[in-house]
Formats: sequence, C-alpha cells, structure tokens
Amino acid sequence: MKKLFILGVAAMLATGVATTSCSKYDEGSKFTILTKKARVDGDWTVESTENNGTITAIPSGESMKMSFKKDNTYTSTYSFGSLSSTETGKWQFSSDKKNLMMTANGSSTTDQYIIIELKSKEMKIKESTTSNPTTYKLVQ
Repeated sequence: MKKLFILGVAAMLATGVATTSCSKYDEGSKFTILTKKARVDGDWTVESTENNGTITAIPSGESMKMSFKKDNTYTSTYSFGSLSSTETGKWQFSSDKKNLMMTANGSSTTDQYIIIELKSKEMKIKESTTSNPTTYKLVQ
C-alpha cells in the first residue's frame, strides 16, 4: 500500500513538472501536441491591440487579417471601408522560436515580434523594434 501511495505521488509530481515546463511563451498553453509552426499556420484576424496598457478593439468597418502558410509565406491585409492594402512576404521563427520575424517581398527590413501567446486558435505578438510597442491579439 505504501509503495502504491509513493508511486501515485511520484506520478503527480512528474505530470506537474511536464505540464509547467513545455511553454516558451508568457501566456498560453503549457502543453500541446501541435508544433509551433502548425499553430501559426492559418488565417488570422486581429481582434484587438494593446498599447501602454490600453486595449483597443478593432472598429467595425476596419479589419486586419494575416495568413501564415507552412511554406513560410504570409499575406497581410488591412481594410478600411472600401480601401485595402495587402502585403506579402516570408515569415520565420527566431532560432529560439520566441520571436516571429516577417520580411515583406522587396524589403530588406525584417519586422520582429515577440510571441507572448501561441495557441491553436489564439496568438498574441508584440512589436520588438519600437520604443512604444503595440501588442496584437489575433484569433482564427
């Protein structure tokens, strides 16, 4: 009986360590079977932005959409009423997979975003190359 109790406690501790040590990001899932690339892959809509602690929902009539593909290409579309602007380019993770880097086609500049949260249907990324960074909450 004592061995069974000790085995049970050991299993609970092992499970606790495994589920709390799997995430690289400040927020989000602690354990997932999907790869980081599989979680980024898909069509995303910017739901809100946050700057200096102020969260702002994207107003109706305005949209910001991003599509990330497994072949490391992306399309970003900003629409306001009947006007829209589209950008295409390449994306990749930083070597430690804590940052999302995007380079528009024809550009020599790479925009870098810190990944705060990366779930299968929700992602938060924060600008890392500006003194007053904006955080974007994206949903699928």
